[in-house]
Amino acid sequence: MNMVFVLQWLQYSQMMIAVLMMLALVALPMAPLWGQNNHAKGNPGEAKSEGAMANGTYLYGQSPQADQLGKEYIVFEVSGDKVVGALYMPRSEFSCFQGEITANELEMTVEDPYNESTHSYAIALEPQSPMADRNGAPETPITLEGYHPLEEISPNDKRMLATCQKEFQ
Repeated sequence: MNMVFVLQWLQYSQMMIAVLMMLALVALPMAPLWGQNNHAKGNPGEAKSEGAMANGTYLYGQSPQADQLGKEYIVFEVSGDKVVGALYMPRSEFSCFQGEITANELEMTVEDPYNESTHSYAIALEPQSPMADRNGAPETPITLEGYHPLEEISPNDKRMLATCQKEFQ
């Protein structure tokens, strides 16, 4: 096999994965979401308001297990209404995004890793029944449709998030 062919094939494959990730985001239905927000690394005792996510770092995956090939993951940090994060598939490139949390959506502007064009996406949020956290503070759990909350934020997740935070400073 010719080495140039292999390199061209790898470059083409990476581009196709990025395109498929973008198409998957567009195809996400805006139906109600189910689950709990027990994966946030936010400030304990911080009150959460209806329709908003607590400040902190979040990790969701299409699989309940981390680092599964062919599955999409989203790591992001919430600060007030503002969000910065990364969308990725394991062993592939990642796309940075910034956006905001509205009453019922995570609105994102995603940057294409190849040509730096941007695409707008929104994922519906649904607050669950309010409950008290361990400190007795009110908490309204929220999750993303089609994704499972993941507890462990890996060093690679942190690296991608830091890169995206620098990108949008």
